Parts: sequence; C-alpha cells; structure tokens
Amino acid sequence: MNPNRWWTWNSERSVELIHLESGLQITPVLYAASKERISLLNPGPEITFGRRPVGDELIEFTTEVAGTILEWQYTLQNGNFILKWQVLHHGEWGLRFWVNLCLTGTKDLNFVYDRKTGRVSGTGKDQSILFTSEKKPLLVTQHLDLEELTKEYHDHGYFYLASRAECGEFLALRFNLEEAPSMTFRGFMGDDENKLFFKDFPNIPTEPREKALEAMHDVLAWNHVWDEVNRRPYTALSRFWNKKKFGGFGIWLNDILYNAWMWGFFDVERSLENLDAVFAHQTEAGNFPCLVTGNDAWLDRTQPPIAAFVVWSLYEKTGRKDILERYAAGLRKNLEWLWANRQMGETGLLCFGTSLEEGDGLYKGTKLAAKDESTMDNSPLHDSVPFDEMTGLLLAADVGINSMAALDGEMLERIFNELGELDIAQQLSDRTSIHKQRIVDWLWDESRGIFANRMINGDFVSTLAPTSFFPMAAGIGSIAQSQNMINRYLNDNQKFGGEFGLPSVTRDNPAYTDNVYWRGRIWAPLNFWVWQGLRRQGFSKEAAELAEQSWKLFEKNWNQRLCGENFNAETGEVLDQPDTDGFYSWGALLAAIRAIEN
Repeated sequence: MNPNRWWTWNSERSVELIHLESGLQITPVLYAASKERISLLNPGPEITFGRRPVGDELIEFTTEVAGTILEWQYTLQNGNFILKWQVLHHGEWGLRFWVNLCLTGTKDLNFVYDRKTGRVSGTGKDQSILFTSEKKPLLVTQHLDLEELTKEYHDHGYFYLASRAECGEFLALRFNLEEAPSMTFRGFMGDDENKLFFKDFPNIPTEPREKALEAMHDVLAWNHVWDEVNRRPYTALSRFWNKKKFGGFGIWLNDILYNAWMWGFFDVERSLENLDAVFAHQTEAGNFPCLVTGNDAWLDRTQPPIAAFVVWSLYEKTGRKDILERYAAGLRKNLEWLWANRQMGETGLLCFGTSLEEGDGLYKGTKLAAKDESTMDNSPLHDSVPFDEMTGLLLAADVGINSMAALDGEMLERIFNELGELDIAQQLSDRTSIHKQRIVDWLWDESRGIFANRMINGDFVSTLAPTSFFPMAAGIGSIAQSQNMINRYLNDNQKFGGEFGLPSVTRDNPAYTDNVYWRGRIWAPLNFWVWQGLRRQGFSKEAAELAEQSWKLFEKNWNQRLCGENFNAETGEVLDQPDTDGFYSWGALLAAIRAIEN
C-alpha cells in the first residue's frame, strides 16, 4: 500500500478520492433540482464502474442521476491527480444540475479559496496542497461535513448563499452543467502545478487474454478499500455489502482468499494484504472463521480450505520463501483443526459442522450454520442430510470439503518441504495419501459413475453438484473415472452441460428451477475448481471448452459492466432476481480462467 497515493478507499462512497497519509478527501456530490435528488454516488444504479487498468493511474466511471449522465475520469500520479467530467446527456436544464467537489481537510490543514484566481490552497504542519480548475466554481460554501451540505440542499435548494465562505476545514466547490458541461480539476500535493500533466492511456484491449486480465484488475481495484475498523487495506467481496450489511468491513473467508489469489496476477503485496486480513482473525483453536464483520464473528465454523493453494500459487509466481514462512504455521494449524473437529464417525472423512464451544455467532449450533461452512449454504445437497444437534455435525461426508482438504494437505506438504521441515512434510504426505484413497473407496458411487456425498448410514446423497468433479483438482481417482464423469455428466445437457458452464445442481434436479442462490445458478468458484481438475487430469480439450464457456458468460455481463456473484444458468443474466450482487469480486474468476487458458 502506498499511503501517498490518492485512491478510492471508502467502501461506501465509491468514487471519493482519499489521500491516506494526510487524511484529505475529495468527494463528488451531485444535485438534480428537477427531482431534488442529492447523490453521494454510493454503490448502486447511479454509478457504472469503468476501467481501472494496471498501474493504478486511471479511474473511469459513469454516473446517471435523475436522467443526467456524466462521464468521469481520474488520472492519479503519486500525490497528485486530475479529475475530469463530461456531460453525455442532460436530464434537465444544466443550470439546475450541480456538481459539488467537496474538500475535506484535517485539524492541521484548512482550505483557503481565492475568489480572484479560483484556486484553493491548504497548508498544514507537514503538508500543503493546491487545487485548480478549468473554470472557477460558481459558489464556494463551508460546512461541518457532507451531512450538513446535503441537508442544506434538501432544505434550501441551490439558490441559498448563507453558507458562502472562502476558508474552512470542509469546502464545497459548486459548478453547474450550464457553465461547466465539461471540467478539468487538478490537485497537487505541494504548490507546483507543473508536476502533473495529461497522459495517454492504453486503448481498451482487444485480445481475449488482455481483455480478461484488464477485467480482473478493474473488478479487484474497484473493490480494494480501506478498512477503517481494523486500519488496513483489503479487497472487499463487494462495495455493496460493506457498510450497511457488514458494519464497516467483512472477511468472508474464501471470498477474500480468491481475491488474494487473483491479485497475484498484478500486485503480490495486495495479495498479502488480503491474506493478512484472513490470518488476523484465526482463532486460538486454529480455524480461519467463516465470517468476521464489524457486526458478528462466525468462529464456530470455517470454509473448505483453499488458503494453502493460494499461498503456494504466490510462491510459484514470486519464488519468495518469506511468503511461505509467513503463513506456513497458521495454514497447518487450520488444517489440523479441521481434522480434529470435522471427522465424521469412523469413516476417515470430513463433513461440515458448527462447533458448539466456539464463539457466539449468528446461527451457531444450527443446521444452517453447518451449511454455511460449505459456502453453498442453501444447496439441495444438504436438504436430506441429518444434522446432529449434540455434535453440531452435518452427517454426510462431502466431496467438496474432502477434496479441498486433500489438496490443502498436498500444498502444505510442498510448503514444508520447501522450508526444509521434512518430518512435518512427511506426516502431511502420509495422511493425505490415506485421505485420497478413502475418498476413492467411500465417495465413488459405482452405480451412478460419479463421486457423491455419502451420509453416515452409508446412503449416497441423490443430489449432485459440481463438487462431484472436485476430486480431479486434487488428483483423486483414475483417468477412467474422470472420463466417465465427463461423458455422463459434464457433457450432458440434462446434467451439467449447457451454454455457460456448470449450474450449481444438475439441470434435472427439481431444485434447479428454483433459480435462487445455490439452487440452480452458476457460480464462478465452481467453474474454477472443475476447470482446475480438468487441467490437472489431462483433459485439456474439455478444460479449454469450459474456459470458453466461462468467458462467454463473463463477457456477456461485462459488456454492461456487471461482474456477478452468481448467474442465471439458462440466460446467463446477473440481475434477473434479487439474490445476487452485480459487482462481486469472485465473479472475476471466470475472467482468470480465460486469461490462463488463452
């Protein structure tokens, strides 16, 4: 993290620029007199997130408030910036639509407006700043904060002059679109306005791999925010969830780990910031909590272990042993917790659960809590599975968690071998080998020719999900078994075949038509792990086809600047129903698949 860089750190106000080192903020606020609409441009339908290419020097977005459409561009260079807007469409007379650039200072730095030159300057104990604009603001007002500004607009409209001022800790520079249908506004840390010039940025990529990489970066960069509660940067699941839903921050375990993995394509330090956010909440007992927010902590449950995969991937990209040293002990502790707390009877296999002695999180001790641990919380996989209230276990050995735990053990073996901890590596290897064989022996359903969840009484769960293919990602099962699953299930349009990849349950399952969350919709992490398995087992043709399907699904929505939390399995749409998010980080895994496969 570079604290001397302007960035959109605020998870609630998506396009507010913040300079972390000094605490200065630049907040656009729009006012449409026709609707008496005041917008702080929070995440929602009034803002479309645009490009944020690698290098972090360009931010583009579009706003639509009361029918007026503005195109925006920020150019960032170290401690300086250029902010531009341009009207694309007037929803009302421009004189009645106001753009306010709100400057928030600090106790040590107040702003002074020079009416003659139109410049704003600020000098503090250790910092100075200068703002210039292509045209002078029509009005400059002083307020306590954004709330007081918005109240003034609400109470008095735009003709009110009583708050006019030339200095203050919070100034609103007011422009209307009659005088300023386009604008260039510059900010300089210091007083040298020649330090920042316009520059040309790369054109929008046209090749599939470059398009996929830029899309990934756009999604990650827009969701990369500052956690005010814990005083750290991390990449949120989605800006739409942070403040209202999560109380300021939200570490949903595997979501943040996928963000860490994807940042490895661009900026390893941001990968580590996300890993650190996960490890910071590891419990004394050893597990990574399923969820920690400003409101709650689900310490009683975790999620399928993928952190060792992420750490090893970063090591392969960088060769940095310090990354392995930083996380190895915590990774091992998490896996040991899983084996100590989630074994199902004498099967030698793992199931999902909720630890009754840990924490006091919402749903603790219920079947819902145990289902949460799967990440696939309302999946029909769990419908028929009994829940033991005395142990907190969901009594079915799950193919997904067992495959991920086997892969986790394999990755940990590599990590400890690389660190020279050969005894630990051998212990991990021995257990992983036994575990993999147990998966083959107990979870392969010969009658159906597929890996399937199996209840403690020995009955296979009838419902099938893409997790049935996860053993391939851990190198489990024979090539013949994998080929059988591909022929009978992956390529069958009544099962998991289809235009966009794998739905979260077979298409012939009654729950498929529910089209609610994990009951029928397509999810990027499921495509991701099935694709990983196809590649590992040597099915390169099938892997390439799944990558192409995934990219087709992603691109269909990305043309509207949507990156779905999940997708309609028939139409590929994101926002066809309310139980989804339109700009969710892990949706970019679909682009990652395409970038690697190309």
